[in-house]
Amino acid sequence: MSEQLALTLAAAAVGFAAALFFCVGNVLNTARRIVDQASPRWDFSEPVARALASQRAQYVIGAVLLIAAFLLQVAAATASASALVSLPQCLQIWHSFVLAVFLPTVVVAGLASYLLYVFTMRKVLRLAPPLEKEGAGGNS
Repeated sequence: MSEQLALTLAAAAVGFAAALFFCVGNVLNTARRIVDQASPRWDFSEPVARALASQRAQYVIGAVLLIAAFLLQVAAATASASALVSLPQCLQIWHSFVLAVFLPTVVVAGLASYLLYVFTMRKVLRLAPPLEKEGAGGNS
């Protein structure tokens, strides 16, 4: 496999993973979540915050993957078409190589997305105003 083909296939695999992360945010936005987001609330809404934090994490990771895919495409365009990459025999077949790039990319990006979500939610919950209990106060 040539260096140029390997980089082009790696860019395509990473780009596909980026597309998945951009799509996941909208695919997981269920009808219930849409109703929650569309319903006006006077106080902080943790379900809305969780949905938005999840989308943020997936979009950030998708953007990082998209930038990586573009950088790989630039590297592929400037790589030598005749230089060979020494790969194990099992990775000499294009679909095996694509899977070998795609699967670890998705696993690492998924973990990064989850960690970014957890970090974001901790920050959101720290910044959120305390919820007032219904019935508390002078209107009982």
